[in-house]
Amino acid sequence: MKLFVSLFALIGLGLVGCSDSAPDAATDLVVPQPAPGPISAKLEGTVLFLGDSITHAGHFISDIEAVIADENTTLINLGLPSETCTGLSEPEHPFPRPNVHDRIYSALEKVNPDLVFACYGMNDGIYYPFSEKRFAAYQQGINGIIEKVEASGAKLILMTPPPFDPEPLRAKGKLLPAGAPKFSWKAIYENYDADVIAKYSEWILEQRDRVDGVIDFREPVISFTTEKRKTTPDFTLSNDGVHVNAEGHKLLAKAILDALGYDAKKLDSIDPAVIATIHKRQMLMHSAWLSHVGHTRPQMIPGLPLETAKIAAKLIGTEKPVSLFNTSSLSGWKGDTSIFSVEDGMIVGRNATPVASSTYLFTEKSYRDFRLIFDVKQTVSPEHSTMHSAVCALGEQFTDKGDNEFGFKGPLLMFCNDWGIWDAYRRNRTVPEGHKGQLKIKTERVGDWNRCEVLVKGNRIRFVANGELVFDFTDKPEMLQKSPIGLQIHANQKPQEYRWRGLVLSENPGDKLVTLAE
Repeated sequence: MKLFVSLFALIGLGLVGCSDSAPDAATDLVVPQPAPGPISAKLEGTVLFLGDSITHAGHFISDIEAVIADENTTLINLGLPSETCTGLSEPEHPFPRPNVHDRIYSALEKVNPDLVFACYGMNDGIYYPFSEKRFAAYQQGINGIIEKVEASGAKLILMTPPPFDPEPLRAKGKLLPAGAPKFSWKAIYENYDADVIAKYSEWILEQRDRVDGVIDFREPVISFTTEKRKTTPDFTLSNDGVHVNAEGHKLLAKAILDALGYDAKKLDSIDPAVIATIHKRQMLMHSAWLSHVGHTRPQMIPGLPLETAKIAAKLIGTEKPVSLFNTSSLSGWKGDTSIFSVEDGMIVGRNATPVASSTYLFTEKSYRDFRLIFDVKQTVSPEHSTMHSAVCALGEQFTDKGDNEFGFKGPLLMFCNDWGIWDAYRRNRTVPEGHKGQLKIKTERVGDWNRCEVLVKGNRIRFVANGELVFDFTDKPEMLQKSPIGLQIHANQKPQEYRWRGLVLSENPGDKLVTLAE
């Protein structure tokens, strides 16, 4: 593919104004640019995508995964909204834009990719007229990516930023001329594409001899839009000029597939429902990887713990896993907020004063047949009680001693320091039947995170901790009922502290325990 900066096409898009400052049509119809050579890199092993909000949206990555359908290849999306490779930020931005160089070492170390794709530029001109100083910062930022990826041993493919389409914003009167006092993502320079993004893209294509490949995202978007506007003048792939829609992402995916020798036309024949399922998995893993690698951007909802996300992602398609916890508040839950709170993306249960009767943080919704996967950690210290906690389910919420309206009557699926089933206010210890004292398990990680899976189907209750089956119990039908699920802080005179994270639930699950060690 060649860099497509035809003045005819740009005028057709409205990307170049017909002012006295426009390039001379007789000599500058096309900026000469040799076509990129063939790319020898393959989509195999672990493939990392770095970029801004365009990459963050991730549709083109899901499209690629649908085409290659290779279980031995893992595509990891680490696109971050607002990100740059320069560290530049416009004054009107609500927070300093994150810089990929603040996290690239962590990304390369934790992902350990075989191949890296990087797409930057849209945010790096920060929506101003062209500036040699900003352009130099962009070149320095890309050079830094090249050096760091090369040092990691991974291959690198650079993509040009997609074009900025001013027409949707021009129609709304939201573009600014060159002499405006200030510019930002809300007030963009009217010739931002032709004067800035086109130059940045041309320079990216010139780096083909320094990296393992370059891919032009401009040409397919411009060509497609130009053709569509012949019959639909207001056609656009980007309502805000910056973020291409799902149709635009398909063009980006095809550009990558074509460049790497895949049959890009195959994408058109894949069932959209299949791609939608892949995208759900991709976005679940995307959030988890962002949190695992770390970043400096505020206002991002933390993802699931990485291993929990991998388990949940495998369930998508056969089950409908949902997060019970949004990582920022107790929305969807009810309980004593003097005991239960949210800290660092985790639910914390903590008492500083005596607890007269066991109290629970309940889901607002009730459940009967379900799979629940969660991580739990007990704070262990000389000051803290070693009393177990539990997930309560299949019973009844009631008002317990001490006017505790968050009490529970029914099965307690216990963990940490004691494991099994305690049937509260009914049969007491149920599993193991007749067991006296505490039940210890070899796989418990004392004072650390324990990954647990509860699987309830019909009257059968199974529990796995850190890959070990703790119990498999079938109860009498009349003993189990639909109820909220709760997290326990036990009746105690001493301080206790438990932390929970993950909390992924599927209703009407399959029959296989997905965390059980093979």
